[in-house]
Amino acid sequence: MDKALKAACELDLGFPFHRPETPAQRLRAIADWMEADGKGWEVYVTGETAQALEQRIAELTGKPAAIWMPTGTMGQALAARLHCESRGNYRLALHPNSHLLLHEQEGARYVHGLDPVEIGEWAQVLTASDLPDNAGCAIVELGQRHNGGLLPRWGVLQALKARAAELNLPLHMDGARLWSTRPHFDNRSYAEICEGFASVYVSLYKDIGAIGGAVLAGEEAFIEQMRTWRARLGGMFPMAWPNTADALRLLDEQVELMPELVARARMLGEAIDRLDGLSVTPSPVQTNLFHVEADASVDAIDAARDAVARDHSVWLFSRCWDLAQQDRPAIEVTVGAKLYDMPPERVIEAFAGLARRLA
Repeated sequence: MDKALKAACELDLGFPFHRPETPAQRLRAIADWMEADGKGWEVYVTGETAQALEQRIAELTGKPAAIWMPTGTMGQALAARLHCESRGNYRLALHPNSHLLLHEQEGARYVHGLDPVEIGEWAQVLTASDLPDNAGCAIVELGQRHNGGLLPRWGVLQALKARAAELNLPLHMDGARLWSTRPHFDNRSYAEICEGFASVYVSLYKDIGAIGGAVLAGEEAFIEQMRTWRARLGGMFPMAWPNTADALRLLDEQVELMPELVARARMLGEAIDRLDGLSVTPSPVQTNLFHVEADASVDAIDAARDAVARDHSVWLFSRCWDLAQQDRPAIEVTVGAKLYDMPPERVIEAFAGLARRLA
């Protein structure tokens, strides 16, 4: 990747997806918010901002309790371990493109002693018939990142929950992108979407835009176990307050903005899908995330991106997904506040330039 070319572009669709600011500006914004709200020093994730953040996430997800974790990687594998231990069954059922299989160096196996097994098909959402009879936990991702934010229909999701209850199989939600799912589910509340899941993980940096962290929500006894294990795994930050304060100050504002981000993603997705040589998945777009696929090699797509950057001063992406299970390489587009502020016609024209160069 040509970093100088990327930096020279007027518009950058890549990560981070929120309004551009320098690290110093972000720190000043956190400090100003804490000062205005009378927040002070907090140690070992036990202070006022951590508690308020956990309570707010518990309310939104409809769960009795919640816990801040430094990363979703730590929190999700731990949640799976606790569910599997509760059943005395260490088989962990995962969709083939689960983050735990693709991006965590087999942490669930080597750190927690779990036995990951794949269920379902790469390009499809999980359904009730995919759930195994013999497992200690199953993880369901809403929406599926490597399928462009793909979500099940509401009836399919409800049937999956019902089947898990019949099997006495704890469901854990990988809700890294939960915040963008309500429009697809006819604006049902997050609590209704999360009902039937034994535990829920939400990211604080992806769609919320905080500097880091995650929250796990579930029953009180489960969350107390998580607190014990957070200490055992080294997750007790002496000074986590910049993370928790940043998330708390941004949470409600970003959640409120989410329907507009999803609407903008749908509009962009429809326009890009009409371009010759490019196709958008899923179609129609379901969340504020979608993929743009092309019949070309990654090298050709990268070269076309660089040409678009020079000609249009728009940086379209930094990484093109080209996993073995995919039919075609895919560009990931996430509509955060940054892309939402960009003139949509410039974004569409930049993708049109990409299509012309690939043709």
